Amino acid sequence: MNNKIILGIIGVIIVAGVAVLAFRSGNTPQVVNNGGVYCSSDGTLTDTMPIQSHRSYCIKSNADATSFAPNSPTIFKYSIIDDQGNILKDLDVVHEKLMHFIVVRKDLANFQHVHPEFEPTTGEFTLSNLTLPTDGEYRLFADFTPTASQTDPNGDKLPVTIYQDVRVGSLANYKPQPIGSTEKSKKFDGYQITLIPNSASIVSGSAIGFDFEIKKDGKLVTNLEKYLGALGHTVVLRDGDLQFIHAHATQKLTDPQTGKVHFAITFPEAGSYKLFSQFQNEGKIITSNFVVNVLEGQGGDAGATGGGMMTH
Repeated sequence: MNNKIILGIIGVIIVAGVAVLAFRSGNTPQVVNNGGVYCSSDGTLTDTMPIQSHRSYCIKSNADATSFAPNSPTIFKYSIIDDQGNILKDLDVVHEKLMHFIVVRKDLANFQHVHPEFEPTTGEFTLSNLTLPTDGEYRLFADFTPTASQTDPNGDKLPVTIYQDVRVGSLANYKPQPIGSTEKSKKFDGYQITLIPNSASIVSGSAIGFDFEIKKDGKLVTNLEKYLGALGHTVVLRDGDLQFIHAHATQKLTDPQTGKVHFAITFPEAGSYKLFSQFQNEGKIITSNFVVNVLEGQGGDAGATGGGMMTH
């Protein structure tokens, strides 16, 4: 038999065999055009697609190729990668932004709440002048809500908070500072702010109410302005492992102002926490910080934080 005919018959047999295998498997291989990078269930990037029943997200950034110098503006670019190797491009606008980016030094001595620019065609976020003020280790949190996010029992979409750690300058010059005192009344940018817990004891696992009383020149401030869709934002971080909560003021923007802004926060575990709270008045953003010590509680509703608990 002619060699060309024999080779042709063999080729047909091979193609038919592949088609049968594909039919029996019930699906075709997924082609992922992301350089073979995936997000594993523990929140780290991997070159192997994990087998899991839930979505996981990771930050893929230019940090490894970037030298972060103290107090020097740096271009920081990143994308959000899921466990199937896809770049996340579809996000919901939550509190007026697609992405809330929180920057803290790991001893909680420095805090920033910034918002990167987004390129929807590539899924890339850019902070054109990320400035980390001192030597040390920093944690960069990305806080967002995927459009296809899972929902809670109330039907609300669940936010996602993930992070990446970076080193700035020389760690030999980094002297971690204590978290600070539990003083409840401090002055910030000309405003006297007092933290008033609504409970005699602050325990984990149950929603704890807090009022922030804000005064200027001895008078209650009753003309706070909308800041990112609310009267106030609070980012809560636990000393040590930096467990993350993002909570929002419970008052409606149309409610009469009393000079106090209320939050309900559920602390997941006992420990010392730092509360970074932000308000806006007369076009100025005021950032306060307070430390609270949380005792071990009996459990409760973690959904009462009003924001996203960091999980991987």
